[in-house]
Amino acid sequence: MAAPRAVLLLSGKRKSGKDFVAEELRSRLGPDTCAVLRLSGPLKERFAKEHGLDFQRLLDASAYKETYRQDMIRWGEEKRRTDPGFFCRTAVEGAAQPVWV
Repeated sequence: MAAPRAVLLLSGKRKSGKDFVAEELRSRLGPDTCAVLRLSGPLKERFAKEHGLDFQRLLDASAYKETYRQDMIRWGEEKRRTDPGFFCRTAVEGAAQPVWV
């Protein structure tokens, strides 16, 4: 994986339009140039694999996800404590485009 030429970080409150802006940037720059990287999906996928859970069900707003929310939080805090770069490495895994959002 080559280092990106540009990294844009979007932050904001829930429902503030972060995903919309990220997708708009990818649309304008093109998918060969711009990768939209997210933390939530890759981390939930890792958590599901490690705990034998249904990854797809962790992605929706279901009671299933709520059942495991506190476990996911504790798992994430432990990962960050033992390996501060874990979240970033997980998010950028496989990204080859020169612009990361």
